[in-house]
Amino acid sequence: MDTRELEALIAVADAQSFHGAADKLGLTQPAVTRRIQRLEDRIGTSLFDRSTKPLQPTPAGHRALTEARDLLRRLDGFTDAISGDTRRQGPFRLGVSHGSAPLLTAPELRELHQSFPDISLSIKSGWSSELLPLLRRGEIDAMLSLDGPNGIVGGIQTRDLPASLVPQRLLDDHIVAIGPKSARHHPTSITELARHPMVLMPEGCTFRALGNAWARKNGVEFNSVLEVSALELQIEMVAAGAGYGIMARRFCMHSPASDRIRILDIPGMNWDMAITLIRRTSSGDLNDIIDKIGDIVIRAGEMSNPDHAQMLSAS
Repeated sequence: MDTRELEALIAVADAQSFHGAADKLGLTQPAVTRRIQRLEDRIGTSLFDRSTKPLQPTPAGHRALTEARDLLRRLDGFTDAISGDTRRQGPFRLGVSHGSAPLLTAPELRELHQSFPDISLSIKSGWSSELLPLLRRGEIDAMLSLDGPNGIVGGIQTRDLPASLVPQRLLDDHIVAIGPKSARHHPTSITELARHPMVLMPEGCTFRALGNAWARKNGVEFNSVLEVSALELQIEMVAAGAGYGIMARRFCMHSPASDRIRILDIPGMNWDMAITLIRRTSSGDLNDIIDKIGDIVIRAGEMSNPDHAQMLSAS
């Protein structure tokens, strides 16, 4: 198989057009079109839906893209091994869910870059449900995710993930209700909590979904909600007295506002969760980088051990 055809396949998918792929590859548009047509003839099916704008891969195209990315990456690794250049090079694409982002901040990313200086790191952030399909299609190489209760990632239990994906549980934690330490009296039930303003992430956040479900189960709902799009901003706003929130213990401990918030003891509002690193079984040549990410995240979470979290709750 001609690797130039695979490169054209990836370029067209990334650019979502033949014209954009031609610019990226330094070719004419007809030349790119011919490479894709040859590949389609060889496979025996269309790889792109040419009736859509922007251009989108067909189901077969998504599968071909996954294999093409893996094959080209392995070929690069083969060349490096034979030439004696063992330094890891090229792009590495990491998905980071909104819920896990506080554990992979600038110092951690700097350490990763120092360990692999020749890697071009690309980070895609989003909800776990958005990142998981990208990982399955090979559009990202690994993802760091916040599991919900019962080991659910992106709406799927980890035990039900396809065999092509391998989850690694890095850290255990709990989702809890938090409030400003400055308040004289804190709510002690979901009914009391619902009477207060709430500072929450947008719909789609596991924290918010759990809180809403628990409120409905108890016959109440959060009527006054201030939406924020970043976990750290949510913690800061709770600490400033703008309302109450729902958050992971570890993120409270990592926050610069940790000494201005309090974890509340509200019956039923204490859900198990975990930080999970998911990789693809075909990413063997990237395992050293993915392992390093796991080590960095585990060390970043060491400061928020259960003893520290209990101290925060009692303060």
